[in-house]
Amino acid sequence: MRMKSKKSFDLLFEKGKRHWVSPFEAIALEVPFDESMPLQVGFVAPKRKLKRAHDRNRMKRLMRESFRLNKNELLNTCLMQRKGLIVLFISQCNSTVEYPKTQEKIKLLLQRLTLEHAQTAG
Repeated sequence: MRMKSKKSFDLLFEKGKRHWVSPFEAIALEVPFDESMPLQVGFVAPKRKLKRAHDRNRMKRLMRESFRLNKNELLNTCLMQRKGLIVLFISQCNSTVEYPKTQEKIKLLLQRLTLEHAQTAG
């Protein structure tokens, strides 16, 4: 489920569609369906924005937890439409964001992705 390959990252930055909900960005790309991995996800907190490693790690941890709790609708859409999706969440904030705000923004991004993914399939 986690996106790890450099090839996926390069393809995502080259052809992916960007969605923005301040202070987070999501880049998504539709890929061929794979039953074992219909949804691949990555999380990034740039060193340019968050200088300290513990801040970057915390931001990624908060994003991962927010995604984990709210992913079901997007995952179900991928499975029903039989289309794969690669998503990269990027934190664009200069300091760590509190968990409730992070969850609210990630949830909004997931709703946008679900809506767009459902429309392109139909």
